Amino acid sequence: MLMNQFRTTLYARMNERLQQCSIESENMLQRSEQSFYIVEAALQELKTFLLDYAFKDPADEIEFFKEIKPLFLKELIYFIEVFHLEVSKPIGSKDAQKTYFLQELDRIKLFFDRNNLLYTYYRMNKSHMDEVFFLRKGSRIPLLPEYSLDMDSNFSTVYSFKLAKVQAFEQLKEFINHSLNSLDAVEQQPVKQKESLSTWTDSKAALIELAYALQSGGCVNFGKTDVKHIITNLERMFNIQLGNFYRVYQGMRIRKKNRTIFLDNLKERLEKRMDDADMNFY
Repeated sequence: MLMNQFRTTLYARMNERLQQCSIESENMLQRSEQSFYIVEAALQELKTFLLDYAFKDPADEIEFFKEIKPLFLKELIYFIEVFHLEVSKPIGSKDAQKTYFLQELDRIKLFFDRNNLLYTYYRMNKSHMDEVFFLRKGSRIPLLPEYSLDMDSNFSTVYSFKLAKVQAFEQLKEFINHSLNSLDAVEQQPVKQKESLSTWTDSKAALIELAYALQSGGCVNFGKTDVKHIITNLERMFNIQLGNFYRVYQGMRIRKKNRTIFLDNLKERLEKRMDDADMNFY
């Protein structure tokens, strides 16, 4: 099997499992831990594949260590970082949490500053140093090496790891900025919000189905929000308590038919409304 064909299949399967994990996880801490193991398993498959694969030429090897492996490794590093970020997050005031997140952004900036040459090389899509950075037997290393999680010399180059970390830290920066924006949004809400603007009049299961659909479609906060956050906002918006939404979702999954009853019904009603409008128009 060709490397790119294997990569495409493996990456699609990994993303499918990550998406399922995102739907089923009740919070970001749980999601990041489970996601780490999903990506780790994919990386192990990639490593096993490489044992029986012979690179056609240096360009083929460079593509692997510059493009293919970082595609997986960056996700592993990202979920490690998110897990530790969530574990260490202060439980106290919003001000304490904001200070914590800002300190983490400073740590990311320090990493980018220390690896400015590689970071600039990556952002400008350069290639003139690829043989040094991304061949396992590069002639000479012009940058200071650092400790790598990946110690197998047959499956790594120092800068393949560092490039993946750069990409992971870009994702982490977005995650932290989103967390800061969420804290600011909470602060801007009225202190007293005694009444909800609307009341949900369909079943709780229907609203839970809608919440999972919104999260699955990446419709809220660019897909970086877990189901619990969406559920909490829907509960506040519609003056309802949904209880153990995860158990309800599990019940939906095991249905043999019509697993999305509410969404299917909504689609039918909307299409009927459009059809009726078309008839009245003519």
